Amino acid sequence: MAFNMNPFTQGGWSQAGNGSSQLWGDDSDSPPSIFGALPSLPVTTTIPRSMQPDSVTFSFTSFNTTILNCAVLGPQKRVAYRIVTESTAPSCTILKDNESRNVAMVQWEPGNTLEIRGVTPRQRVKDWLRLSSDKSHRKMEIRGITYAWAPIDGFICLYKSQSSAPRILARIARAPSMVLLELTQEALQCSLLEPCLVATVMFVCGHNID
Repeated sequence: MAFNMNPFTQGGWSQAGNGSSQLWGDDSDSPPSIFGALPSLPVTTTIPRSMQPDSVTFSFTSFNTTILNCAVLGPQKRVAYRIVTESTAPSCTILKDNESRNVAMVQWEPGNTLEIRGVTPRQRVKDWLRLSSDKSHRKMEIRGITYAWAPIDGFICLYKSQSSAPRILARIARAPSMVLLELTQEALQCSLLEPCLVATVMFVCGHNID
């Protein structure tokens, strides 16, 4: 799926009440959304139509209060991953695969750091999801390639940031009882599944990642 419009001015993503184009960052006049430093993602009442016939969707469901304790169902509606937050001090959130192996870990204090097995060494969350200077998108580098997350038409979408005709590779949506992450085959071939799972949790968990 290619898009030619400005992805940062579509879909009514200005922060509520001020009408500006500032999409991310601190705004003391606006109530905090469940996304922390993200605009509140609208809830869709129906499951969105797939981007491509062969794209796959992962569903964050069975929330225990928040997405920080939930199950992630794969395309066959079987549990593929679990998000587990341990009540240790400091608290940490772990992404486990279906064999209970640790895939990624976020340590919330001090400094909010994360690491993804075989992909991302330990670093600050705000460095891994870098806010652009105009606060219109966040950059994420995976295996030397820079991608961008931006709100487009009611989704949070991922695409290669340096492409002249960017294609949406993944997108995040909210449904009434779950959060949906859809990925194209290109995204899967680029090994973006687990980084996108972690990014989804970061966007939806309610922590201010900056």
